[in-house]
Amino acid sequence: MRINSYFLILIVFLCSVFLFQGMGYCVVNPKPQTKTDITSDSLVVNNKKNIAVFTGHVVAIKGKLKILSSVLNVIYTKKNKIKMLIATGNVHIIKGKDNITGGRAVYYNKKRIAVITENPIAYEGKNKIAGKKIMINFKTGISTVIGGKKRVNAVVYSNKSLTVQKQRNKK
Repeated sequence: MRINSYFLILIVFLCSVFLFQGMGYCVVNPKPQTKTDITSDSLVVNNKKNIAVFTGHVVAIKGKLKILSSVLNVIYTKKNKIKMLIATGNVHIIKGKDNITGGRAVYYNKKRIAVITENPIAYEGKNKIAGKKIMINFKTGISTVIGGKKRVNAVVYSNKSLTVQKQRNKK
């Protein structure tokens, strides 16, 4: 599944979009960027606490990537580098037929780890995987799904039949 690419795209997307882009603090890619559109009911930036908060029906769109949540917090360092991203409330990340849903998604920039909680489900077309927590480690490329009271549940559809065919003996 391409779960791990979603959060990497999310980080690149948010870093290139936020207030720091115009000030030259966040350089992701020197190539020309496509249009990015973020809408919310409000935005509060607190430079003393190093946090920017988008609140209320947050919709972030860049190309074919769409991120929806109730609140999106961007926590940054004194040098205006992204430290952590926290999306909460009906989090939905969509790209084509692939998407991830959950109640909360946190990305730790230094560790390069994303954690999706509160009933997370990752979809790829009709395939889906659910658990208590989905963790994606971008350094190792390993994704881990942890179960809780409900066990990890994966539903995978195949285009090919799983029947066993007899081998024909050639004479």
